[in-house]
Amino acid sequence: MAPSAVYIEEATNLSLAALPVVGNPSDLKEIPTSVAFGGDDQWHYIAETKRFDLSRGSRTKLVIDADDGIRNHRGCMIDPEKTVLLVIDMQNYFIHPSCRDHKEGITAVQPTLKVIERCREEDIQVIWLNWGINEDDLRVMPPAVQRGFCRNRAEMTGIGWHVGLGAELPDNQGRCLWKGSWNAQIYDPLLDVATKEDLYFDKNRPSGLWNPNGDLSRYLQESGKKTIMFAGVNTDQCVLGTLVDGYSWGYDCIMLGDCCGTMTTGFGAKELCDYNVATNYGFVATSDDFVNAPKIEDSPVPFL
Repeated sequence: MAPSAVYIEEATNLSLAALPVVGNPSDLKEIPTSVAFGGDDQWHYIAETKRFDLSRGSRTKLVIDADDGIRNHRGCMIDPEKTVLLVIDMQNYFIHPSCRDHKEGITAVQPTLKVIERCREEDIQVIWLNWGINEDDLRVMPPAVQRGFCRNRAEMTGIGWHVGLGAELPDNQGRCLWKGSWNAQIYDPLLDVATKEDLYFDKNRPSGLWNPNGDLSRYLQESGKKTIMFAGVNTDQCVLGTLVDGYSWGYDCIMLGDCCGTMTTGFGAKELCDYNVATNYGFVATSDDFVNAPKIEDSPVPFL
């Protein structure tokens, strides 16, 4: 079991207690106190502000609050140049009203638009990650993934969650999540703000980062990006799957909670995802936390 982030304060106290006293002990108060997390690639927890510095010494930082009482920290500081916004599966098939009644997905659209606008201002790369399969993908599709879209073959009529990947959908909507089809397109209110400067990646699994040789994985590696902000649907499926893989590959993961949504009801799915991300996999913030994040310019902090 992964240790929870609620133990941060204890780690802080232990680390400060272990510092050697050199000269007058009162001089210690003038030393910037931080706790390093990680090996060669590090975060620093700033005890005074209860924030994590993920900027890796950058002079430019955005300060994102993320404190709801369960995390024992007040968010993080990120380097805009090393950050991307990853918008996952906000496609017609998943959220268009003619396909299904995805209340949370529709509700997430407006906050996501606000976040995109701030990303444009800060030159943060916007990435659209969507299902977009072809015949080659179907040939190697794992049975478990196919089953997730075809739970009951006897009910494969009309459009819905379980019609089968690649199956022909009604009303000229194309084959299910087929690259280039209408149902695989980005939902119009978001498509309207997409630009040629954005990046577009297809995926053929719930996670978009399962394959280290995939196009998105290679881009992140080659560009030197370190921090990923997550938006999209479904919170407990494709968003969480991609986020956990990102966490395992060493990226900083920030879930923008109100920019995500799920159709899983009655199980506390979204709340459980928020908790696990906030206390283990990374951070959870809101669109307002990011949109209102102050930008600071300073010298790199000489961490202990």
